[in-house]
Amino acid sequence: MNEIEPYLDFVRPLYEGRDPGHDFRHIERIASRLDGLSEGLAPPPLAHKLNFLACFHGLGGRIHAEPELMGKTKAFLRGLGWKQDDIDMSLSSLLTHLKEPRTPEEMVVHDANCFELPGAFGIAKAFTVGGARGQTFEQTADIFQRNLDRVVFRTPAGKLLAAGRIAYAREFLQELKKEL
Repeated sequence: MNEIEPYLDFVRPLYEGRDPGHDFRHIERIASRLDGLSEGLAPPPLAHKLNFLACFHGLGGRIHAEPELMGKTKAFLRGLGWKQDDIDMSLSSLLTHLKEPRTPEEMVVHDANCFELPGAFGIAKAFTVGGARGQTFEQTADIFQRNLDRVVFRTPAGKLLAAGRIAYAREFLQELKKEL
């Protein structure tokens, strides 16, 4: 069995009802990028922490707000043989990996998540989510531009892969603004 499968199986129902940009398929896309974004990192990410953070990436606030879910999550990790220190550190990483990634695992998942922002997929995702929120094209384009201006990739592989995607997204926005 793939090392990540137990984590994916545990979180799958926790993503039900989420918007199309942040549902379980988003987690699967993040998981698919882990190996490539881990290349060149020293020290390399630890697989169990990386798998946890990737799969639980969108659940940090909920886990920390719901004692029952926190207990189930800790029991799940103990059942996989995790040590308490690793559990505590990884649960903390859920709250910091998007804004201040420090560990190799946090940097990889940060970049795997950010990878959806630029490029054709990021544009499609932005307008799907914007439409679901009732935003105009102009509002969505402005939000997308601000997010694109703030995105910073942390891994060597992420920086290399993102450059072309960011350029594409900037060109698309320029053309869209002309047409709007």
